[in-house]
Amino acid sequence: MTEIGLFLVLFVALFVGWAMGRKNPTKKNKQVKKNIPTDYFRGLNHLLNDQHSEAIDAFVDSLEVNSDTFDIHLTLGNLFRKKGEIQKAINIHQNLLARPEISQREMRMVQLELASDFMSAGLLDRAGRLLLNMASTSRKSEFQPKILTLLVDLYEFEQSWDKAIQIGSELIKETPTKKEIKRLAHFHCEMAQELQKKEQWKQAFQHYKDALDVDSSCVRASIGAADVLNSQGRYRDAIKELKHAAEQDPEFISIIIPKLKECYQKVWGSGGYIKFLQEQNQKKPSTALIMALVQHYMETDKDYAEMFLVEQLRQHPTIKGFKELISLQLADSQGYNQQHLVVLFELIDQLVQAKHKYQCRQCGFPGHQLHWQCPSCKNWGVVKPIHGLEGE
Repeated sequence: MTEIGLFLVLFVALFVGWAMGRKNPTKKNKQVKKNIPTDYFRGLNHLLNDQHSEAIDAFVDSLEVNSDTFDIHLTLGNLFRKKGEIQKAINIHQNLLARPEISQREMRMVQLELASDFMSAGLLDRAGRLLLNMASTSRKSEFQPKILTLLVDLYEFEQSWDKAIQIGSELIKETPTKKEIKRLAHFHCEMAQELQKKEQWKQAFQHYKDALDVDSSCVRASIGAADVLNSQGRYRDAIKELKHAAEQDPEFISIIIPKLKECYQKVWGSGGYIKFLQEQNQKKPSTALIMALVQHYMETDKDYAEMFLVEQLRQHPTIKGFKELISLQLADSQGYNQQHLVVLFELIDQLVQAKHKYQCRQCGFPGHQLHWQCPSCKNWGVVKPIHGLEGE
């Protein structure tokens, strides 16, 4: 058993002893001993025999539910859920609900924990019914934000984006936290993506706009709106959305560049596109910007392209940029020099392929693909392209 688990057992044992001592503080030792439940001694016996799980069960059985022990029962149920012993958590919380002596406020606290138990156990229907009933009967109460948060968690897990948007909108009216605002904006984006697959462009575009109304910094919504406009042939409008995305978060420039290039080629040619690249590279250099400029300069002046790349690498060294420099020099090399450069290029290429491209800024989860919701910590909008020597 972990040190936390052992501490839990000892804590419960001490609490039980304290509670019974508090209940009979003036009685003689002999009288107190008679009042101590046999479950308490059974728990101590299990504890001495290293049977920690059985010890906890025995101590719980020895605790009566009253105003002094309510919090410890609630805490034990929560700890069982976090340890993965969901059925024990459910049993404790259901046992508390069955007690007529608990107050209305205490009943709401237990119901919230029980709903969390059901969700952890995968009993989503039961959790949903309980939470919806609480939401309808606890309006304007102190528990409403927590109830709505759990409902949003539930609908997010089910990917019921329309319901998640509805409840999430209510939640940010109650508690407009940055996390919930960002999450609601991404729900709109998820809904928009589903509509895009059905080619329902108007409805999809509206959800992207709703996302920006909720969170004006949602770069995903701007990129998504540009994709919809591009699909409809509205290339100039798509360019505006993509430029806005670059202003929202320049770290996503590597995703924006190929989309922007495609749109510019369909309306104005490369002039505006190159000007955009140069301006962005002045503000915040990245490998994606440098590579795009090098590709353009190669069309007219290869020597200048190589000189530009070398200068940029001095100021902003990256492995990807070094790989591009080797590629340029390969074309003009011969004999042993070429063979050596080929080996070096292959080694650098393998290194680039092995490196992750994206990383969660919340928990550090790395990946080769962009996830708008981190697969590890489940937060939204925290995964971004990696920058620095090994990235952009």
